Amino acid sequence: MTPPLEDLLATVVADLNGTDRPGQARMVEMVADTLADHGTVLIQAGTGTGKSIGYLLPSAVHVQDEGRVVVATATLALQHQLVERDLPRLLSALSADLPGQVSFATLKGRSNYLCLARLQGTEDSDQQTLDRTALEQQAAQVREWADGTSTGDRDELEGISGLVWSAYSVNSLECSRGSGCPFVEDCWAEKALARARASDIIVTNHSLLALNAVQEGILGEHDAVIVDEAHSLPGALQRAATHELGVESISRAARRARTVGVAEESDRLLDAADALDMALAEWDVQDGRRVVQVPPAVAQALITVREACGITREALRRATDADATGRQRAMAAVEEAHDAAGELISANESTVMWRRKDRLFVMPLNVAGIVRDGIIGDRAAVFTSATLRLGGSFDAVAAQLGLRKGEWLGEDVGSPFNYPAQGILFVPDRLAAPGPGWPTAAALDTARQLVSAAGGRALVLMASWHGVEVMSEALAGLVEGPLIVQRKGESTAGLIRAFAEDPGSVLVGTLGLWQGVDVPGDACTLVIIDKLPFPPPTDPVVSARQAAIDADGGSGWMQVSLPQAAVTLAQGAGRLIRTDADRGVVAILDSRLANRRYGGYLRRSLPPFAFMTDTAKVCQALQRLDATFS
Repeated sequence: MTPPLEDLLATVVADLNGTDRPGQARMVEMVADTLADHGTVLIQAGTGTGKSIGYLLPSAVHVQDEGRVVVATATLALQHQLVERDLPRLLSALSADLPGQVSFATLKGRSNYLCLARLQGTEDSDQQTLDRTALEQQAAQVREWADGTSTGDRDELEGISGLVWSAYSVNSLECSRGSGCPFVEDCWAEKALARARASDIIVTNHSLLALNAVQEGILGEHDAVIVDEAHSLPGALQRAATHELGVESISRAARRARTVGVAEESDRLLDAADALDMALAEWDVQDGRRVVQVPPAVAQALITVREACGITREALRRATDADATGRQRAMAAVEEAHDAAGELISANESTVMWRRKDRLFVMPLNVAGIVRDGIIGDRAAVFTSATLRLGGSFDAVAAQLGLRKGEWLGEDVGSPFNYPAQGILFVPDRLAAPGPGWPTAAALDTARQLVSAAGGRALVLMASWHGVEVMSEALAGLVEGPLIVQRKGESTAGLIRAFAEDPGSVLVGTLGLWQGVDVPGDACTLVIIDKLPFPPPTDPVVSARQAAIDADGGSGWMQVSLPQAAVTLAQGAGRLIRTDADRGVVAILDSRLANRRYGGYLRRSLPPFAFMTDTAKVCQALQRLDATFS
């Protein structure tokens, strides 16, 4: 007989040399109840709660008698942590208490695994030749690694560019496993899929969960799903449901078809690509803006593309003597273009369509139905994150996930940290609000004062690349430690590592640094956020959703832009306090947080730091903190 959950949690905590956390205990209870009742719950669990144990422990108990559980995370890093550290330690601690063994496996998208067919030299006419020195060295590294890998997982490699890896991998549409691939018995992706489907707990990521919701069948049968970092799930669903069509993607489909001997139809595809290119050249529409309806010339070009793809698809099906792998890659490219053209032709008020240069995009206006039907269905569903309760309510996130009132429960289980004693939220309320010319000289001067008082130890999060450039110039030479500046396209892992290793350094960046930076201790005692991270009003998806809500009598800005800003702001502010020993200041240089009515909503979405608006007093607090590290 399985001991009570509270006893199992005590066993795990003792084994990990941890401490009792009321929030974690409450989370274990809520997840267990949800799994048992096949309900739906939203759980906000602040940093330090130990939420992975909070959902893994009841999952391990659940699978003893019930069906399988899928756990989905936003990042491969957390996925790796759950499989390599958290689950093994949890199950080891409970080995004498659980009546049966619990099996688990990780599953990633097919393109994360080495493709043996491509390794053996299958040619792809559109693959860039890896003849440049650095790329060829990386390719040699991949081939050497392939001889000794036991998983075929790209995560075992470091420093391999996406271009090189694409020469040795395929996505799910390109895979020829159903077309007689000679390597199917040894395929790394197939082995990973088989292990996952035979396991009690599958650990995957949001992208694959979203793909399973759209395409179905990838993850196999399961009666419960747990989504960690759930604030990121809508974005993954948007990406999974988006169709893209461009002149280059049609040309690529044509090249791949020609490679396997489908020549006449390939020419027809190229003609269709030219027709679309000419139609787009005459269409005067701003890049990135929502398009309600394409002009007649573009619509006719899309019809031509779809017809050419259909004819080419049939020719590929008849080309049974062609190389199976090459034919499948050609079929995948043609199918993708065919489906995208169809979606663009049938776009209506329930979709969002936009253009970027010679590419067209279309996606559903609302992805909530995908969550409700493709992810939840009749399963138990747990959505958890440190940022789900926005403005003091779960309603905004619940609406994004398509949850209807009365169908879900929500609770904030808190955090073990004493935020009012550990941190200060500083907003200089007398600064001019951001506008043209931001960041202003006054905002930059305030940042300089803060960084100087802190002795470095600062993570500076900017809302734009222009802001990164201006702020890094303002902070250059200010402190003894190095100034680390993020560049466009640069991986953040090395930057974060350098920042953590030198407590006097300053890291300035945007985008990827707003979440995922986990630098506890004296290396980060100051987080500066230059402005409130509202999505740009020109974003086609944001503008479409706001317009739809406005048309229904609601406030699109309050229901779309404000919650998005709240999530991003909370993620950025969450970089400061990572342990119960951390101390410091979150400085948000945007006075609207203090002076506008919606500022209260945003502040309620942040940890309950002590609130200050006096620059001199905050600088004194930072100087005192810096002195403790000397």
